[in-house]
Amino acid sequence: MTMSNTAKSAPSEQRRKRRVTIPDHPQILDAHSGEVLGELVNLSVDGLMAVSPVSIVCGTLCQMRIPLICNGENVEIKVGAESLWSEDANDSGSHWTGFQIIDISPEHQAILNAVVKD
Repeated sequence: MTMSNTAKSAPSEQRRKRRVTIPDHPQILDAHSGEVLGELVNLSVDGLMAVSPVSIVCGTLCQMRIPLICNGENVEIKVGAESLWSEDANDSGSHWTGFQIIDISPEHQAILNAVVKD
């Protein structure tokens, strides 16, 4: 994974998909190394926003493991995602990053759909 301290601007276009805020901000892990990529802030059926200590370069492809609660049960989904934008989080030393999900199994998509719908 390539990371940089250079922030990119968030796109100005409106979001089209419903997003849900994820309480407790679970850690997003790199599916291969187990490295913490950031914390999950919100989620939609085809994307997510994370907060992390470093900026993730636009276009970076990540394989992620994301713990969620679905129908009262702890579950984990695996997704492939591409970073679309990154920006500083109010001079706090953290960075917001928006990702588009580009690869997900049908089973994990069903879990994601249920989480966003709840």
